[in-house]
Amino acid sequence: MDSYNIESSNADCLDSRPLKKPKCEQLNDCDLSPSPRSSTSLASSCNNIESSHVYDLDARPLKEVKCEQMNDLDISLSPPSATTLPSSSPVNNDRRILLDDKKHQNHHEQFKVDQTYDYLPQDYEMTDLDYCALMKIESSLESDILVKIDDIFVTQSQLSCLLDPKKFLNDDVISAYICCIKYQAHLESRNDVKFYFENPFISVMLKRDGKLGVGQDGNHITKIVRNYLKHEMVLIPINIKETHWYLAIINTQKCEIQVLDSLCWDSNRVDLADTLQGLQFHLNIIGRQQNLISHNWKDLQIISWIITEQVQEPMQKDGSSCGLFMLKFMEYWTGDSLSHPITQEDINCFRHKLAGILLCWKTNTAQTTPQNMSLLGSSDDQKETKATDSLLEETKYQSLMSILSKISENELVGGLCDYIKSINCPETLEKVWVRNSKPYSISLTVRKLQEILKEDLPMDRDCLNLVIRKFMFDEIQMMKKTKGTISKHYLDTRFWMITDFGRHPNFRKKLDVEQLAETVCSWPGVNYSVSRCKLILIPIIQFNKTFILFILNQDTRTVYILDPTPLDPVYKYNPNARYVKKLLCIAEFLPKAMSKVCPGSRWSEDVFLWRQIILSDVPIENR
Repeated sequence: MDSYNIESSNADCLDSRPLKKPKCEQLNDCDLSPSPRSSTSLASSCNNIESSHVYDLDARPLKEVKCEQMNDLDISLSPPSATTLPSSSPVNNDRRILLDDKKHQNHHEQFKVDQTYDYLPQDYEMTDLDYCALMKIESSLESDILVKIDDIFVTQSQLSCLLDPKKFLNDDVISAYICCIKYQAHLESRNDVKFYFENPFISVMLKRDGKLGVGQDGNHITKIVRNYLKHEMVLIPINIKETHWYLAIINTQKCEIQVLDSLCWDSNRVDLADTLQGLQFHLNIIGRQQNLISHNWKDLQIISWIITEQVQEPMQKDGSSCGLFMLKFMEYWTGDSLSHPITQEDINCFRHKLAGILLCWKTNTAQTTPQNMSLLGSSDDQKETKATDSLLEETKYQSLMSILSKISENELVGGLCDYIKSINCPETLEKVWVRNSKPYSISLTVRKLQEILKEDLPMDRDCLNLVIRKFMFDEIQMMKKTKGTISKHYLDTRFWMITDFGRHPNFRKKLDVEQLAETVCSWPGVNYSVSRCKLILIPIIQFNKTFILFILNQDTRTVYILDPTPLDPVYKYNPNARYVKKLLCIAEFLPKAMSKVCPGSRWSEDVFLWRQIILSDVPIENR
């Protein structure tokens, strides 16, 4: 029951309306497409009031769900721990998943473990190759060397930064990717300008020499600096110890030091100054040598060159992806500008893609074939594992995708749900398995996924928001295919939470109208006007963590109410009365938000004055 007493005037107004149950055929003006089946009865009830010509998501074949429809939904599965699978699991008999099994080679599309990257992909869509690389990192020991490119060795513990968005990029991971850049001929020479890509180890040595000085005869770094003179652009990664990465470019054509910093920290360039001083010491030694090679540098006194900040607005939105931005700066900088745009969303995807690139790079001579990767198993099988080690050395593993291709959709979903419910390892329960970044970040841990599957628990708010986001993106993808228009606009629970409903006005937070407007604006991925949408769907969170749905139809000026909770006997003779305060809240805050998003539209009207219909065919859920 609402926390306030219901004013008699409002109740009488609502009570004067007929309480006859509306039939489905009377609601043709409510154009609701069917939603995919979920555990919530609220979503399934919408199927009863759909129009006859809507697109049926349930009828869509599974294979038609392309990766681009979920291009921003990052689902990562961690290998189970020893305590996560019950011994009765049917997969225990096939714990080891074999790659390239010859007897399946002709029947299923194979994922070849000898596939490699010989180029730097410009898109960040994850492939089977990339997913297997992530699984390899997660299942390896910390000391295992997984990447060996030229003279750069990278262990599992160093690559683990690619699995956690909160971790900084490791020096050796950066060096390995720089080696990949060097293999791209079009990057080493652009418009007849030669680029030299330095690695973090040498930049640290230059910074050291800038602080301590260099002997008259120089050292091994002096020989490396001599190679700089053969190039017009020298790209040097700069690290503020344990804090930040940015890029410095020695642009010999303009006689300037160009700085690309994803955070625009232009006030702290001490590390750059020390690095340039060390470089100057070595250039002075080279300048005194008689065998000075011919070069196109206009001036060797780089310490006197001007320093220019090339990034005017911060690109980085988090506190850990500076190293990833720096690598993209090295890859895309032309000397005057970036050849490709870079966004935080791109970088978030690039973090996982980078794992696949490094492990599957054409010159990676480390053992990356997952020959010893156990996807399913328990600690009880250690003896069996030792007994089969000799066999595993001779046997390759069959593609995970080939295994999954033999399983029906229902079996796959059921098995996944059973597996999630069986996990009881405290550490695994706190791991993030589902992450989505558009239009804002949502992360779901294994524990939250378990709660979705427990019928006696209410759905987590983040889970509901992610489902709503999936519905909206499906609408957008369908609109792009059919070249139609967006007729339904979904709000998630942020709008309702920001209203502070249920709290006394004297104790509410000060309303931020701009923040409120963000909760009702159009979704990313397509340009559409909210003012032209026929319906707005508003989920409401109640005090007992249950949800109800308000559907606003601007064409007929009607509010439809879908409520799966049992009717309180207090409202037996006037069921509309229990929604008065919620409608008043929507009528107060929605116009404020819409005045920013689409001023002058019908959504700015007082929706409390619209016709209100309680849909009676909604299944009632008792907890």
